[in-house]
Order: sequence, then C-alpha cells, then structure tokens
Amino acid sequence: MFDGILGQETVKKRLNSAIKSNRITNAYIFTGPDGVGKKLMAESFASSLIGINAQNSPDYILIEAKKGENSIKIDKIRELNSSMGLKPYSDYKIYVIDDADKMTIQAQNALLKTLEEPSSYGIIILITRNEQALLQTIRSRCTEVKFSPLNNNDIKKILLDEGIDENTAMVSSLFSRGSVSTALEISKDKEVNEIREMVESFVSYMIIDSNKFEVTRISEYMKNYTGETEWILELLKIYIRDAILYREGVATELLINIDRMKIIRKIAVSATVAQLGRVMSIIEETETKLAANCNFNTTIQTMALNIYEVVK
Repeated sequence: MFDGILGQETVKKRLNSAIKSNRITNAYIFTGPDGVGKKLMAESFASSLIGINAQNSPDYILIEAKKGENSIKIDKIRELNSSMGLKPYSDYKIYVIDDADKMTIQAQNALLKTLEEPSSYGIIILITRNEQALLQTIRSRCTEVKFSPLNNNDIKKILLDEGIDENTAMVSSLFSRGSVSTALEISKDKEVNEIREMVESFVSYMIIDSNKFEVTRISEYMKNYTGETEWILELLKIYIRDAILYREGVATELLINIDRMKIIRKIAVSATVAQLGRVMSIIEETETKLAANCNFNTTIQTMALNIYEVVK
C-alpha cells in the first residue's frame, strides 16, 4: 500500500491504520503545501479502498476546476451530489476534490448538504493547501490529514527518476522548500548548474585559494544573478555547513553536497571549525543586510572580504 510514494510516513501510517481497522470516515481534508504528494496519496488511498487502480474504476471521481477557470462552481458539486445517489460497483464511491479551496461559497454550501447526510459508501477527500479557505462547517465534518514538506533526499530521488541529472536534481531539491512541483520548476532553469559552479568558485577564492584579486570581483560576478542572490547565499551556507560537519567527523552520508566531497574536504582543511562558524555568521549577516535593502555591491563585497580575512 502506498508503494512508490516517498515521504509522508506519518500520513501513510495513519491511513494504513484506518484501512486495517475499518475505521474509514466519510470525509477527509488532505492539507499541506503544494507538491508534497496529497493528490497521489488520495489516489493510492482510493485504490486500496476500491480494490483496483482508482484511475481504472468508475467509483473514483476526480473533481477540479474546469480548464481556463479559477474556481470550482456549484454545478460540479451538484453533479457530485447527484452521482452519490448511484450505488458503487465496489464497496466505496470516492470523490477527490483537488484544490478544494477554489470552491465558490455556493459550491461549498452545496457540498455541505452531502456532508451533513453522508451515504454509507460515499467518501469525499478535499485536497487543499489552505484549509482556512473552506467553511468552518465543512472543516468540522471532515477528518484532517496534514502533509509535511518532503525532505531533500526524497525530492532528489523523485527528480532523478524523472531523468533529471544528479547535479540539477541536487540543487533543485535544496531550494524546493519541500515541494516536488517547485523542484521541477527550478530544474528547468538553465542557470541551476551554473549557479552551483559559481558558488564553488567563490568558495575557492575566499577560503581554499585565498585569492584576494578574485575576492574583490565577487560582487561583479553576482551582478547578473541578483534575482538568485537568496539561492547563492543559501547554497554557500550549505557548503560551509558540510565542511563543518566533515571536520567534526560526521558520517559523509549525512552531508548535503555528498557528490562534491572533493571541494568539501578542501574547505575543511583550509579553515578551522571556529573560522567556518564565523564564515557562516558573516553570510547570515549579509542576508539580513540585503533583506533590509542595503546596497547590493557594497554588502556582497564586504561579505567576500570579511570571509577572506577570517580564513587567510
């Protein structure tokens, strides 16, 4: 059950328990960030209840906004209500409403009538990233199932399975905020690998080679990537973090940039843990200054020179 779905172990355990104990409720709200497997889990849950692949069963009905429309209108819910009166071929009839927060108030009120008088076989699963957009009267009649952001390793595995190269998969997962859909969007950015290589160059200039001339030019290199500054600084912190952990003797499989062990080792032997800790603080101070709209060139230049001074 739920084979092939990475992450969400708590959700899997809860749904498995409900199936095994035959404690299935008539309505669920699957809530959590976009791109964390809510729809996939709903389909797998439905397949387990129906007994066959849900996509091949007339007892599985997916409801979503019509193409080109931004809301789910009352006519869709009226169709659901009418269909609910027809008995299923299996033990259950399962309706999944994707992006349920897009239902109009009229649609939600129509759905409420069905929730107030549930059938013995009908199950409704509302998928949303914002359950607060649903009427309180709907939320109170549903069992809430919370989904968490996925971890970077799971997202990387999914991207690799999609045929994305390891370097792009690694960087995309780092900045995905736990969302596969976000990671996939990032992976399409041609600058992803370029940014990682640039960050490694910065690390070499500031820490490994102590090349002051190149250090003074880092703000120039970053001018063309002002929209990705947050990515660059976060990735820079991750390299420093990995080097600190490596120096502390942490198992290499716990490092994020495990495919970049050569440069991680070089950083680790070029600075002490105390120095690397100070470098981390400098980067965080830079993030704070940029968030406060301090001058970009001056702030980046100061960061680069300060890191150089700490480890030279």
